[in-house]
Amino acid sequence: MNDMNHRDQLTAAGPGRQPLYAALAALLTRDIEEGKYPSSSTLPSEKELTERYGVSRQTVRQALRNIREQGLISSHPGVGTIVRGPSGGQTRFNSVNSIEDLLQFVGNTEMHVVSLSEVTVDAALASKLECKEGLVLSEVAFLRKTPGSDLPMSYLLLYVHPRFAQAQKTPVVSNTPIYKNIERLFGIRVQEVRQDISATVLDAALAKKLCAKPGDAALEIKRFYYDANGALVQTSISYYPSDRYTQSARFRATSDTI
Repeated sequence: MNDMNHRDQLTAAGPGRQPLYAALAALLTRDIEEGKYPSSSTLPSEKELTERYGVSRQTVRQALRNIREQGLISSHPGVGTIVRGPSGGQTRFNSVNSIEDLLQFVGNTEMHVVSLSEVTVDAALASKLECKEGLVLSEVAFLRKTPGSDLPMSYLLLYVHPRFAQAQKTPVVSNTPIYKNIERLFGIRVQEVRQDISATVLDAALAKKLCAKPGDAALEIKRFYYDANGALVQTSISYYPSDRYTQSARFRATSDTI
């Protein structure tokens, strides 16, 4: 569809029927619902939308605000406007293989605070976190959900040195990564994330938190966040029941591999 067709669509839905920003919001909402912009994809920039539909930047911003209030998109400085995942049971997300992917994923979900406390690392936790037993860390726990869903997608435990504990104090519901709070509050920049994914089963305590059954299959995802000097900034452990979360990726073969 060329730019003229885009403008014709908008004009037909606009003057005499509804404000231009509302018409643009309706068109973009339809495109999202019909899959033109799938979950976790990025919408065109404000500049691109302005040129495509022949409207002002203010019209585009009002339209995006309207769509954002519907919970269909979220905005992230330096990343763009991300289409949020639909509510429901299992949700499909693009695979998380970079910090940008991680930002998009977090922006499409909600973190509901469960607890915040200091913990002394025991032998079992030391093994998971690859740290010394007896270490004191600040632990925050969240239930991660897709917007509009009552059923948790995952249970997240996030650990930092107590000096970074202030960064773990968030609203009851948020979608800002804790490491971003650390960067903002302490002037530290995360440069690398190591991700380990393994299969596990839910014990009784985890199953209760996740409204699942003990023994249900799950994914355990650990992430280790490092600064430019290779120092560990934070560690997280997430538990995803197998029927509630799918990472999706597509790979294209090169000519010399087929």
